[in-house]
Amino acid sequence: MVQFSQTSWQEFSLPNVLETLQYAPLNLTIGKSPLLHYIFPKELAAGATIRYQLQYGLRVIRWTGVISSIKDNQVTVRLGQGPFRGFTASHKFVPEGHMTACYDEFSFQGFTNIPEETFASIMARASVVYGIYARKDTRDIVLSVESQKKTQAFESLDLGATAG
Repeated sequence: MVQFSQTSWQEFSLPNVLETLQYAPLNLTIGKSPLLHYIFPKELAAGATIRYQLQYGLRVIRWTGVISSIKDNQVTVRLGQGPFRGFTASHKFVPEGHMTACYDEFSFQGFTNIPEETFASIMARASVVYGIYARKDTRDIVLSVESQKKTQAFESLDLGATAG
């Protein structure tokens, strides 16, 4: 079993952090340290899927977790699909003034395509990357594309009305 935890603070309000975590980071700088990030579903609810990615060098491990419960800004997760026989996580978010404290705990059990010792070594050097600004860039692009699609749909409707 490999366990990993991290606490960090984000300079954003709790609602802003939770909304921003719904988007994948547009870009991340990959250095020598492995990076772990996750993407929340559009609606935080029991049964919804969280996507995880661990990037180390040019290698990537991806898996999904299923939300088991949500209570008091704490999201509890179990394995959905991935290269482990078991996985649990807890993501807790606590508002602290104009900041949000993020407490993440991960537990990995039974590895199917990587030796446990190798994975433990990777996780010992890893950090959770929230990439809030990179996620905001993604959100802005997604919202712009969605807005453009809506505008084009309205223009199309207007053209159809004048043609008849």
